[in-house]
Amino acid sequence: MVYTKMPLQNDSPVHNFTIGHCNIQGGLLNLGKSTNLTKLIRKHQLDILSLNELNLDEDIHSSTLNIPSSYNIIRCDRPNSSRGGCGMVISKKVEYTELFVDSKLSNIEAVWIRHKNSKINICSFYRSANYCTVDNFIDYLNYCMNKFKGKKVIWIGDINIDQNNIKSSQYKKLDMALKSFNLIQTVQGITRVAKKGNTFSQTTIDVIFTNCYSEFVTSHVLEDRIGDHQAILCELKCRVLKAPKFENVEIRNHSKRNVKQFVEFLSHSDYQELLACEDVEAVTSAFKDHIENAYYNHFPRITIKRHEKFIHKPSDELLNAIDSVSRSYRKFKKILKKTATLR
Repeated sequence: MVYTKMPLQNDSPVHNFTIGHCNIQGGLLNLGKSTNLTKLIRKHQLDILSLNELNLDEDIHSSTLNIPSSYNIIRCDRPNSSRGGCGMVISKKVEYTELFVDSKLSNIEAVWIRHKNSKINICSFYRSANYCTVDNFIDYLNYCMNKFKGKKVIWIGDINIDQNNIKSSQYKKLDMALKSFNLIQTVQGITRVAKKGNTFSQTTIDVIFTNCYSEFVTSHVLEDRIGDHQAILCELKCRVLKAPKFENVEIRNHSKRNVKQFVEFLSHSDYQELLACEDVEAVTSAFKDHIENAYYNHFPRITIKRHEKFIHKPSDELLNAIDSVSRSYRKFKKILKKTATLR
C-alpha cells in the first residue's frame, strides 16, 4: 500500500462528513491488508469507508473481521460464493439507518444507509463485469432513483465501466441513465492501473454518482491504494463527530483482589438455611440470587478505553498471521544478536 505524508490532525471534535471508497480485493481476514485499511481510515478521518470485493463467505461473522473497534460494518455478500460482495465500515459516531431496497433484480451487490444529519441516502455498490450486466445495473439504478425520487442520493463504488472511454456503448448507456436523474459523476482521476502482459491500462472505474453535488466540499482520487485500486473520497459540508481512536466500554472489574474477596465471601457464607430446605426449586433460586448479588457487589462496573485494534472474536486466519509475524520477529532478533557477537 502507498501512503502520502500524514496531514496535520485538527483537534476539533467535529469535522466535515467524509466518505471514502476502495476496492480492496479481499483481505479483511488478513493482518497486512486490514491494517492498511485501518491506516487509510485514520489518515483521512473517514466517517464511512465503502468497500468492494470483500470476498467473504456468508458464514463468516462480522465480529471476526479486523476493523477498528470504533466502527461497525454492514455487508452484502455474494450468495454461495467467497468472491465479490460490498459493504460499508461506519463510525459509531455516525447516526444512520440501514435501508433494505428490494428491487427483485438478481446479481445486485449493494448496501444502503440514510445519514440522519444530512438526510442523504448513500449506496455502496459493486458491479462486477462477470456477475452483473450493465443493463441489469441500470435497471437497478432506475428502480432506486424512482424509489428515492426527490431525495438526496450518493452512489459510491466500482462500476467497471471506464469513465474516460466515452465512445464505448457501456459508457453511453450509463451516461444516459445518470442524466435522466440529474446524477453527475464526480471522480476525475485514474483509479486503477492494471498490467496485462506487457501492457498497462489506466482507467477510472471507481466512481461517485450524486444529485446533491452542491453539498460537496471536495471529491477526488487519493494517492493511497489497497491492491491495484486507488482509494477515492468525497467530503460534504455537513458537520459530524469524529470517530474516536479509543472507544469507551463498560466492564466488570475482575481484579485479583476482587476475585479473592469474592471467593472468601462465598466460602464464609452461611448455607445452613438452604441445606435444611426440602424445596429444590426454592433452594436453586435462592442460591442463584445469592451468587448474583455477591458478583454484582464484588465486581463493580468500570469504564475503560478499548483500543481500535481490539477484536472481540478474531478469526483463526488472523491469529495465525499474528503468530507468524511474532515468530518471524523473534527469529530476526536472534539473527541480529548473533550477527552483533560476530563483529
